[in-house]
Amino acid sequence: MPYSVVIAKPTKECNADCSYCSAPPDGAERWTLDDFKLILDRLSGNLTPRVDWIWHGGEPMLMQPDFFRACAEYAQAQGIKLNFAMQTNLLSYDTARWKGVFEEVFEGRISTSYDPYKKYRTVKGNADTYDRLFWRAMDAAIRDGFRPLVIGVYDEGSAQDAQGIYERAVAYGNHGFDIRFNYAYPAGRAKESGMLIKPSTYGRMLLDLFERWIDEMPAFNITPLDQMLAKVAGHRAQLCPWTKSCGGRFLTIDPDGSVFNCSEFSDLGDRKYRFGNILTGVIDSEVQSVDVRTYIGSEIVPALASSPASRDIIRRARNVPPDCRSCPHFQECEGGCARDAVLFEKGLGGKFAYCESWKMVFSRLKESVLSGEADRALYRLGIDPVAARHRLTASELIAAC
Repeated sequence: MPYSVVIAKPTKECNADCSYCSAPPDGAERWTLDDFKLILDRLSGNLTPRVDWIWHGGEPMLMQPDFFRACAEYAQAQGIKLNFAMQTNLLSYDTARWKGVFEEVFEGRISTSYDPYKKYRTVKGNADTYDRLFWRAMDAAIRDGFRPLVIGVYDEGSAQDAQGIYERAVAYGNHGFDIRFNYAYPAGRAKESGMLIKPSTYGRMLLDLFERWIDEMPAFNITPLDQMLAKVAGHRAQLCPWTKSCGGRFLTIDPDGSVFNCSEFSDLGDRKYRFGNILTGVIDSEVQSVDVRTYIGSEIVPALASSPASRDIIRRARNVPPDCRSCPHFQECEGGCARDAVLFEKGLGGKFAYCESWKMVFSRLKESVLSGEADRALYRLGIDPVAARHRLTASELIAAC
């Protein structure tokens, strides 16, 4: 506390019906403007001076442009600075209705999803319809001056298609969109699927992308490579899963008001990791009694922060597997992500499921920094390559002592 990132899910309804969705419709009603006002009033006084407020879902664009304008106007009237952003499937985008909101409310902070396994990504059961609507919307957004970050999740069978989305970005030239390559994880409709991509496959996919990226240096960045390269250079990362300080800084709020640490804990849907409910004022405790105290006003936020689930996640920063601390990449990895340890049934203190992937990539990134191969990429990230090499050399000397 105070919180610097709020992931707001005003609805889990969606205009697509993807069979692998991690956050399928849950039957809860959409937020009203009054719901937003109540939530923001209760958060007031418990936020950092500038807050990243990320609209998520479901599909947040179903809330319509006037909702987002009204929320922004209310926050401004209360003197609360929110950096509004949106994670959307983009299917509803058209210039006349959305360009102004994207510019004035979100200031271009838009990310979207596009995954390579086409048969699972559908609108009314039709994959071709999804493709047609998505790329029509993407073309319109780019013409309007936006460069949405495109996030894809990859399973064992689709890793070979990662180069395809790279080619799509290249085709837009200087307007090429940034890309994030994620591993598929078992939540929502894929909850019982187990590990969907092998760590060795995921690591190899990232390494293949890295070799091409540093050679060509296109107009766009690739995550996680950019984040991991920055960590190698000694810079602090703010994005999951390269920060161990998300506990006590992040909040995710579901349509019914349930509060979790992050979107993935929300997707997991396990009440053990829920903090409480910001709309009802009820806090989850280790022992649920008949006489449950209900908090009102802004006092609910410190109570949420003190809930058992919140305390456990905050402790994760210190509670990492012992062998992580002796790993040569511990400073960069920080022990991996708590939500992923849980998603893959290893518990909050368990081993990060993609440890092998991170070792593969961090080793190659360090080699590229020391050899000078990554200089252009470092300059792109605003990092002095000489300082990055010095940091790595100094770290190796310290480790050898």
